[in-house]
Amino acid sequence: MNTKMFFSGITLIERVLHLIILGMVMFLCFEEINSVFISGSLKVQNVLMLFIYLEIMQMVNIFFSTGKIPVRYPLYIGMFALARHISFEEITGIDSLYLSASVALLAVALVALAYRDKLIDKKGPELPGADG
Repeated sequence: MNTKMFFSGITLIERVLHLIILGMVMFLCFEEINSVFISGSLKVQNVLMLFIYLEIMQMVNIFFSTGKIPVRYPLYIGMFALARHISFEEITGIDSLYLSASVALLAVALVALAYRDKLIDKKGPELPGADG
């Protein structure tokens, strides 16, 4: 079996699955907007769900543009999902502490990624007369 053909088949399957995910998320997004119009009221729950859907759509868009998925997008999605869960579900006792610590851990991971990116992009000071 030709390995190039195998990997191009895997790439095709991956792209098709990402398109399916995008279609499902767009359907869910329209369902969320439809529920707002049907109920006649906009709630914070709806806005948070739309943020989650938007982040997933952006993640798929970046995948099609670059072929990669940045780590920060799943972290954002996790933070929004946990914030929504903490805010609108019945959580008691130690569970609320665990969920809050999870959000804090995701926030620290995002800060670490941003700091890492700044360190990688940081260039040394330019020396005068170093043009050659």
